[in-house]
Amino acid sequence: MMNYVAHAKDQALTAHHDLFSYHPMPFYEDTEQTRSRFHKKLDLNLYCIKRPQQTCFIRVQNPDLMAWGIEQGDMLVVEKNDSLSIGDLIVIEVNQKLEIFEFIAYDKNEFVFLSLSSKLNNIRTANWSTLPIIGTVTNTIHQMKPKNTISFAA
Repeated sequence: MMNYVAHAKDQALTAHHDLFSYHPMPFYEDTEQTRSRFHKKLDLNLYCIKRPQQTCFIRVQNPDLMAWGIEQGDMLVVEKNDSLSIGDLIVIEVNQKLEIFEFIAYDKNEFVFLSLSSKLNNIRTANWSTLPIIGTVTNTIHQMKPKNTISFAA
């Protein structure tokens, strides 16, 4: 389902001599004093993506996810895993659409997945590995949007 090896090889051919098309950026802690010379750098790809061949991005269009801090337009980083933990947000393919569920319980020999969409029912199953699970949400990329339309130039 989520085999990105072929895609990654195609991408590697186009960037054969460059390991990355970006450079790590300066990284600061909010509680430390800023220095004229920084000594830390952060690579967002390494920070957000631990297993690239099992990872994909999903843009959120569902307006029902605000209670989980996920807004329309947010980008989810989703990783295929061999295990689940209670509280994980799971992406499952339902009717050829990607839907988000929260794994909330293991009750009476069944795994219980709470639908985050108001249009879908919850899922109860004895064997979660038979579900068309795309992966577990590991990160959310959220763009800050202006609160109003008035802007001031410097």
